[in-house]
Amino acid sequence: MNLLFCFFQVMGSILGVKHIIHVFPEIGKGPKLNVAIHHGALTEGVLTFFIVMFSLGLARKIPGSFFMKTWIGSIAKLSLHVLGADLTGGCMNPAAVMGWAYARGEHITQEHLLVYWLGPIKATLLAVWFFNVVFKPLTEEQEKPKAKSD
Repeated sequence: MNLLFCFFQVMGSILGVKHIIHVFPEIGKGPKLNVAIHHGALTEGVLTFFIVMFSLGLARKIPGSFFMKTWIGSIAKLSLHVLGADLTGGCMNPAAVMGWAYARGEHITQEHLLVYWLGPIKATLLAVWFFNVVFKPLTEEQEKPKAKSD
């Protein structure tokens, strides 16, 4: 199921970029790597690592408003995107980058595969492992909200 979801996300990205380029041909550029390949892969990896850590931390069943968690997550992701925008485009999502790379004919280059696919995938796996090691999964007692006593 996840592989099917990934396929449709990539296809949606490609179709979306084709429509953007058709409607707004002067703005359709997409992310561009402005550093060496290994620095770009490291940048995308570090940014992805922190986004996954933020997302996993906010997704835990901890008290707090859904809207506040969404706001905090959005600000964190936007901040990380701004940090990486000048170096790699700050995408941190392989499927989103695929549409722009496909439109430029760069979807099977070493740069694209290492920076925009391998870096974020490895960082995601590392972040999930790290989160599970450092922050132990909540027990059933911790997940249940405490009943208010009169």
